[in-house]
Amino acid sequence: MERSIKTKQRKVRQLSFTVSADGTTVTGLDKNQVSVADTGTGVKTVTLDDAFAASDYQVLVTVGTADAIANVEISSSSEFVIDTLDATDGTTAKDALVHVLVIGSDILDRY
Repeated sequence: MERSIKTKQRKVRQLSFTVSADGTTVTGLDKNQVSVADTGTGVKTVTLDDAFAASDYQVLVTVGTADAIANVEISSSSEFVIDTLDATDGTTAKDALVHVLVIGSDILDRY
């Protein structure tokens, strides 16, 4: 059974999952709703099985590897890229475990 999220926005959907440092394994509640490709050291391309209505969704990432930070770039309504870097210099690519929460809408109307 689907439960509604309390918000003034309509048709909100959220996804929660974890991606391994090497970008090959997805675990968590919504692991079967995404696919991930390791596209370089520290770079993971995430594709949503069901796209959101627009590319204005939010991606929140927590890094589970010591001395690492993450950046996210939303490419489209169904794809985004997580780039993990060494926190010491902030520029050196580093493979890192990431916990991901995605929140978006399945309709274009906004409150």
